Parts: sequence; C-alpha cells; structure tokens
Amino acid sequence: AAFGNILGSMLSLAIPPSAQSTLFGFPGWRVLFFAGIIPAAILAPLMGILLKEPEPWRKMKEEIAAGKTKAAGSPIELFKHPVWRKRALVGLFLGLAGMVGLWGIGFFSPELISTALADEPAETVNRVRGMGTALQDIGAFAGMTAFTAIAARLSRRLAFFMAFILSFFCTVFVFHSLDSATDAYWMLPLMGFAQFSLFAGYSIYFPELFPTRLRGVGVGFCYNTVRYLAAPAPILLGYLSTRMEFRTAACLMAGIYLIGAVAVFRAPETRNQPLPEE
Repeated sequence: AAFGNILGSMLSLAIPPSAQSTLFGFPGWRVLFFAGIIPAAILAPLMGILLKEPEPWRKMKEEIAAGKTKAAGSPIELFKHPVWRKRALVGLFLGLAGMVGLWGIGFFSPELISTALADEPAETVNRVRGMGTALQDIGAFAGMTAFTAIAARLSRRLAFFMAFILSFFCTVFVFHSLDSATDAYWMLPLMGFAQFSLFAGYSIYFPELFPTRLRGVGVGFCYNTVRYLAAPAPILLGYLSTRMEFRTAACLMAGIYLIGAVAVFRAPETRNQPLPEE
C-alpha cells in the first residue's frame, strides 16, 4: 500500500491530475487512477506464492475435519462471549479512531496544500501536492516501522497510546500551520509518520486478541466494520467546512484520536503473551 501511494504521488509530478489530455488523450487524474493497479499486479502473484497459512490455522482445519473441534466461529459467537466481546469493541474503537483520522483528515492533505497555495500558479500547486504527498507516504513507512519496533520491544498499549497522541498533535499542527511549499515538505512527513503508524499496530494487535477459531471473524469485525463506520468521515469534513474554515474543521475532527487514546486503557496487553485459546 505504501509503495502504491508513493508511486502515485511521484507519477503526479510527471502527470498533473488537472491536465485535460495526457497519455492516449485521457485526463491526468484518470491515468493516475489506472496506475494504481500496478502494485497489485506485481504483488498479487508473489503473495500467492510466498504467503503460507499460519500453523495454528492449519492445525484447527485438520481438527475440524477430524471432528475434534467446532467449526470456525461466527459474529454471534464472538459477541456471546464476554471476553471476546469486550476485545472486539476495544478493537473497534482503536480502529475507528485511526481510520477516521486518516480517511477523514489525513487524505485531505492535497486540499490543504491547495488552500495554502491558493495564490500560486496551478503548475506550482500540482508539483507541491505530488511531492508533498510522496513525502507523506515516506513518513508513513517510517512511522509503521517505528510502531513495530516499540510494540515489539516495549508494549503494544504504549505504542498505540503514543501513536494516538502524536497523531492528534501532528494533525492539528499541520492543518493549522502549513502555509508554504517548504512547510508541506517537512510537515506532511510528520503527519504521515503519526497517522499511518497506527495501521502497523492493527496488523500486529488485532490477531492477538482472539482465539484461532474466532480470529478471522474478530479481526474482520475490528478492521472491516470500521471501514463502513469511517466512510462518512470525508462527508463530515466537507459538511463542517461549510460551517467553518476547512482548517478549523480538520483540527476539530482530529479529536477522534483522543477517543482512541482513551480506548487504549481498556485494551489488554498482548506482548509476550500466548495467543488466546478457548
């Protein structure tokens, strides 16, 4: 995903999204959207060859086939059990805070650049948007790496708490203070570092919350249900921007990160703990 984002940002430097006619006469934004399939086309065959099923999952499938254990669980089973229900809800709030923050605020950094450079020529704005978002994605890679290191060496909960607090302050700072191209080149990587770091945490933490039989449905609930709940976030930012300044609306919405920070206090620590089993 990070590779795809960086590729798209770099291509936008050569193919301005606002250009009316580029390759084969298509508008620039259409060409850039089509280029988004390149990483998937490269990685999908490799993942089919390199990725292997986890040993606990393979063992469980064998036990199900032999009639030694129950089939994989359902959402109803997940919520009937008080421990797994609590963990699913904690995961939901952790995921919702990060997803709303990214989809509803962080991905509007190009609009922030356009606002800050409103008096500049379109060519300059397109160049800064392309370079700025590419740097934002490079910051994202560094942030996910840093989260992984802290979660592995210190604590999952500490890594999440630090990431939520950093995301809140970085987002408010960037949307309040970015006023020039130079600002975009060093502020957006900071925001990308903070906001994207949480997504490394979801990949690490959510599978550790549930037993093998409920792991798929539990992780799916925590991560994919959040996608539906966070989908209105860009609409909310647009609505708030009709009632107040765009920058102010984004800073206000950044408060969602504080909800995630509070949810961390209800989250179990899973570092150096065995995977849960029923």
